[in-house]
Amino acid sequence: MFHKPFSGVHVANAIAYGQTDETPPLHEAASWRLAVALGPPWDEVVVPCVLREHAGEDGSLSLRAIGWPRDTAPTLNPTRCLPAAFFDSLIAQQDRHDGNWRWDGNQLTLIDHGYTFALPRAILNYSDFVTARHRHGAASLLTEERDALTRLLSDSDLLGMARFLVPARAQALGNRARLMLDRGEILRPGEF
Repeated sequence: MFHKPFSGVHVANAIAYGQTDETPPLHEAASWRLAVALGPPWDEVVVPCVLREHAGEDGSLSLRAIGWPRDTAPTLNPTRCLPAAFFDSLIAQQDRHDGNWRWDGNQLTLIDHGYTFALPRAILNYSDFVTARHRHGAASLLTEERDALTRLLSDSDLLGMARFLVPARAQALGNRARLMLDRGEILRPGEF
């Protein structure tokens, strides 16, 4: 298990990302919740995470992902990029660099969703999978991705996300989903 307490959030970093000192642990758990609501393949690539008290501190508690960081193999394979890039585009992942996933040679696991659900004009640090999917010429939405976006938008609660996110971030999530459907492709890096 990996615990990120609210008290451990680096406030200056959070503010630089357009976040608050409370959003990173919340967004960790909300990302997992959205992956579960969307179903396969996203619930299979996003590390499970909940909000829990651990050692006397509240925060996000994630399963430790199997595999190793910094292996670029998943970004070189368009098939491996597809679900990760879609999810990162939808949640407005601001910091998906090669240390924020694990790869065991077969399974890709996305970790560290603290800087997600960005608001428009927020900064982007890295977006490796979104960049790779566009680079591979695979930005067009797949049928299951269109279906997932349609389910998200047809639910007035955005599959539960409206209850977990502040209203402006929930609205931005809906806006990204609509834009992706309208264009028929994932958004470009930093297009929050």
